[in-house]
Order: sequence, then C-alpha cells, then structure tokens
Amino acid sequence: MASSLLEQLSADLEVLSEHLRAGLDEFGTLYCYLEGGRGGRTYLLHAPYEEALAVLQALNGLSFRGRILLALDPSPLSPTLEGLPLSGPTRAPLAHLLEKTRPDRLLLAFPGEGLGQGFPGAKETPRGWQPLEAEEEPLVLRVEAPTGLTYQEVRAYGPWESPPLPLGLPISPGPYWGSVGLALGIPTYGVGLVNLRASLEALLSLW
Repeated sequence: MASSLLEQLSADLEVLSEHLRAGLDEFGTLYCYLEGGRGGRTYLLHAPYEEALAVLQALNGLSFRGRILLALDPSPLSPTLEGLPLSGPTRAPLAHLLEKTRPDRLLLAFPGEGLGQGFPGAKETPRGWQPLEAEEEPLVLRVEAPTGLTYQEVRAYGPWESPPLPLGLPISPGPYWGSVGLALGIPTYGVGLVNLRASLEALLSLW
C-alpha cells in the first residue's frame, strides 16, 4: 500500500511541478507554493491529501498578498496496533514541515465549517477519544509513511487556543493537532473544509 500511494504522490508531484514550485518531503507530504500579490506573509495551509481537489478548487483564482504554502498530508497510512485505524492526521509530519519552513501563520483544514480557534486537549484510547485526565492510557502507534519512513505517534494532544479574530465566520472546535504550531510560536487557526474558499478569503483579507 505504501508503494502504491507513493507512486500516486509522485505522479501528482510531476503534474504540480509543471505549474508551481512543488516537492515531496520525507514523510510523503506533497507541497507547493502559490504566489500572491506583493507584500503579505507566508501562510502554511495544511490539508489532508484526500481533500486535495477540493482545496485546490478553493484556492483557484483566490486573491491574496504574500505566499501560500499548501501542504497535502497523506498520514496516517498504516498504523500497527492490532489493526486499529487512526481517526485523523498525526503530529510528526506537520512538526517536521513547520520546523523546515517556519511560516508566519498556520492554517489547518479540518472537517466542519468556519474558524477553529482552540482545542481543550484529549487523547485517543482503544475506547475512543477521552479527556487528558482520564485514567486510560493513549494509543501508541507505529506509523509508516508512504516513503517507508516509520515513526511513533502517541495519541495524546495538549490544549491550545489562539486569539479571536474580528471575522463573521462560524466558530467551531479546532483540530486536535493545532498545538504543534503554537509550540513553535506560529499563530495557528483551523479553517473548515465546508465553504473553505469563503473562509480563506475572509482570513487572508484580514492579514
């Protein structure tokens, strides 16, 4: 499965490279740079690889200043814990990309609508998501990236909260992995995949 996904990622990279500066990192994250108007900042828009088409459609023709680094994350692929599936992205690929690129702001695409400004903290256990203070230990998974790289993921995620923004967007619970950005001092917000274009337009016009 890893090799077939890597082949698909490589094919997509070839197509993107015909139009944009693009690359594929050690974790199999497919990324590309979209250049806006002069001035502005660098925004890293992190989204699941399976949502690539919807995200690219939302970005098509979008007016903004600065630069958007779009990162399409294929994790998780194959955790090895008695066949238990992960329920969402893992920490390591995003942390690696942030340390490498150091964007000015981080936008995390997540299921839902509007703006995600924080997450109270939680852990994933064999019985599902629970508060951090619950007695049950979090899952500890060995994950294989499409490139063959393996890493350990402890499914416990600390709370995070970013300052509110003067926007008329719906407010939703933010994605659980947002603390990765704030730990590096990068302002972080979730942005819902529902009506993504409208949310991006509002955010980028503010900045």
